[in-house]
Amino acid sequence: MDTQTAIDQKVRSSPARMVSGGAILTVALCGAEARSNSIFIDRKFHDGMIAFVERLERPFVCLLPHLTMEERGRAMDLIEVPLPDLPYRVDFLAGPFATSENLRVVERSLDGTILAHLGALDSLNLAVANVCRRRGIPYVIVSEYSLKTDLQIMRATTPSFLRRGIRSIRTHLGRRRRRQAIADAAEIHANGYPTFEEFAATNPRRVLFFDTRAREEDIISLSELRLRLASRAGRPARLIYTGRYHPMKGALDVIKAGIELARLGLNFQLDIYGTGPLKEQMAYLVRDSMTDDKITIHDPIPFRPDLQRITKQADLFVCCHVQGDPSCSYLESFACGVPIVGYANEMWSPLCRESGAGEVVRKGNYRALAKAAIRLLAAPALEACSFQARNFAAGHTMEVAWELRTSRLAILADKN
Repeated sequence: MDTQTAIDQKVRSSPARMVSGGAILTVALCGAEARSNSIFIDRKFHDGMIAFVERLERPFVCLLPHLTMEERGRAMDLIEVPLPDLPYRVDFLAGPFATSENLRVVERSLDGTILAHLGALDSLNLAVANVCRRRGIPYVIVSEYSLKTDLQIMRATTPSFLRRGIRSIRTHLGRRRRRQAIADAAEIHANGYPTFEEFAATNPRRVLFFDTRAREEDIISLSELRLRLASRAGRPARLIYTGRYHPMKGALDVIKAGIELARLGLNFQLDIYGTGPLKEQMAYLVRDSMTDDKITIHDPIPFRPDLQRITKQADLFVCCHVQGDPSCSYLESFACGVPIVGYANEMWSPLCRESGAGEVVRKGNYRALAKAAIRLLAAPALEACSFQARNFAAGHTMEVAWELRTSRLAILADKN
């Protein structure tokens, strides 16, 4: 037995506490790294799993690929968890694909399982859905990316015209193969508006939720929000962006919008927190435009408490997401009472309409975004949007989302 196999077995055998009854299998694509007596794992995923275990009081088994060096380099918030503190079991996969080796792990992990909780509809999750159908195990699909978003991400990350064409065909064909898995799912838990609407005709058993790390205790108080709004006189407008420095997040356009704001004469400070492949290009644009005194690019910082504290001091979030993924940045900015000016994608357009907490501009038009930011920073507009943002987040905290999802899982699990 090699060292890694021994570690995997040790992680797999770590006890799940406070649980009873049939197990629930969770398939996730976030990687983890096993050590001799601990595991490195994404903080957000780990917190979510703790919430599942505590609310459902059942054993959970997680299928996770090993964390690669590339993933570790771009990870925003990894934590080390001692194995005795791990309340769920981890079964490691050889990678995020439906290989014969991984399918053997899937079969073994489904033993004693009464419900499967599947993530993105990739080949692995589709393979798990097929096994569940064969073995009569109901499954829930957590959906995030619509077909339109999948295509947008592909185009943003594929420079070759020929490869874009090939991958576009594959994406459309893959979507057709997913249709049966979606139709047969016990439920669809749609993170955000895009897939909630897209899957309506395929599966009416849908639940809409908003993914966020913001808890009830994290919502900015009314007094703190009033103090921040009152402090605006005589100081620069505080703008913020947090997230990956990546084409699909429109990170370069965030810089361009900041440069346009400087050209328009706004007195502001734009602070940007994150990591990604565009960091050097972003820094070059700042230097070349001589806006170093107004635009600052930072490394990523922990969400709690650092990023929350800083965001609660900001006036406006600048969002240039070109695709419609349900980024947690939306709700987490709202939790800090910070409205958003952003591109018209599948997520922000309906969220802006429902919340009344910002403005929407045409995708790619960073000049229009800069002008919208100036309009929004006008005192009456900003105050109204800031309170709207806070109120929407208060009604969609992490506790609200987890209570909704776990109650639905509990109903399904109790049927089996």
